[in-house]
Amino acid sequence: MTTPPQPYTSLSTVEVQLPRPPGIIRRALAAHPVAVDIFIVVWFIIGCLMGIGLDWASASFVNDPITGELTDLQPIPGYLAWPWWPFAILRIGVISAALMLRRKYPLIALAAGVIASFGDHGIQSLATGIALVFLLYAVPVHRSARAGWVGYGIVMLGTIIQYWVTPVPGAASGSLAVAIGPSHKSLGEFITLVLLTGAWMLAVLLAGINIGNRRRYVEAVVDRAHQLAREREQLAQLAVAEERSRIAREMHDIVAHSVSVMIALSEGASRAVEASPEAAANAMQRSAETGRTALAEMRRLLGAITPDGNQADLAPMPGLSDLPGLIRDFTDAGLRIRLSTEGSESGDRGQGLAIYRIVQESLTNVLRYAGTGAQVDVRIEHGQSRTTVTVRDLGAVGTQPPVTGLGSGRGLEGLRERTRMFGGTLDAGRAPDGRGWLVRAEIPADSGAKTTGVSA
Repeated sequence: MTTPPQPYTSLSTVEVQLPRPPGIIRRALAAHPVAVDIFIVVWFIIGCLMGIGLDWASASFVNDPITGELTDLQPIPGYLAWPWWPFAILRIGVISAALMLRRKYPLIALAAGVIASFGDHGIQSLATGIALVFLLYAVPVHRSARAGWVGYGIVMLGTIIQYWVTPVPGAASGSLAVAIGPSHKSLGEFITLVLLTGAWMLAVLLAGINIGNRRRYVEAVVDRAHQLAREREQLAQLAVAEERSRIAREMHDIVAHSVSVMIALSEGASRAVEASPEAAANAMQRSAETGRTALAEMRRLLGAITPDGNQADLAPMPGLSDLPGLIRDFTDAGLRIRLSTEGSESGDRGQGLAIYRIVQESLTNVLRYAGTGAQVDVRIEHGQSRTTVTVRDLGAVGTQPPVTGLGSGRGLEGLRERTRMFGGTLDAGRAPDGRGWLVRAEIPADSGAKTTGVSA
């Protein structure tokens, strides 16, 4: 007795608690990257403008007591004087674009930011330094740790060049000169600044590598969890499709066999009703018994797949021990059948069901296309390695017409599918001598491990 399967519910209709990246704020920021980038760029521009304003305000002017002309006691920074201030605006634009594109092109954005920072000085250079921190941090986070070390090398190369070749204000207001060599009081001070910058950028790089690796690991875990959920749903759907296919095969075999026998018995009774009323009555009685048996089998099959199926109506599926009754039904329908069996049965219940269905479908086809009175040889050979089933008829004989109009073309396909489930093969076609039809199936004897889709 089998337990009725539970009704399948798609995962799309059931809430599945799949893992998500930790942190509400972190998920919110990750969900709106463009808004985050715009926020950073806006504050970078604000910082640059504030720095420019402070640099401009730091300049002081006095009247020359001799000439009375206005002279600069503290001149404005050279980058704010003509022709250098357009480069300051261009620098802000380039670094802003780099900040916006740092997720998609992290290394290119970092290199552009480093190049644009050349010649930057004054209070507003603080905003540029912070922007470089964001650009370097983005490389290991959005690309890889190896790319992060490449970006660190770009930053340090740019730092050394910028400290070695430094634009400085000239003697006159609005002029800008270039100092080659350490622009500070001593070489030691130059080395100290380079080392401090290198240590600070190294800390930023290591933080980015840590966050980037953790993010990629979490994304891989979440993606794997979603993939397993999808695979689980697909397997469930495949199981449902396989079960539906199995039920369709069972329904086809039951209906095709029973209806074919009932039609054959009914036609025989209609022809014998006047000449032999007793034989006609017996044929109609056998037709009614066949119909009741088919109805009971369909009720058991449908009851097994419905949640409220009656457990008392369930029964084992037919097997090799039921072949004599099957042969008797077709014999009553008018076929002349000779059954021979060699060897002992070694397969499981599922294999016995497959053999039973092969014989049943083959005899049904004989009754359909060869008609009553046809002679059929059914041979089952149980070997050590395989079981061979052969059903051969000698074609239509006599004047009795075949049972037509019932073929759907699904019977042989269902038999081939059953045989493949056990690792076997099935061939069907005209007999080598041209007389009748031959069905031959071979099923490995050790195919029990392949019968996961068969219910006994």
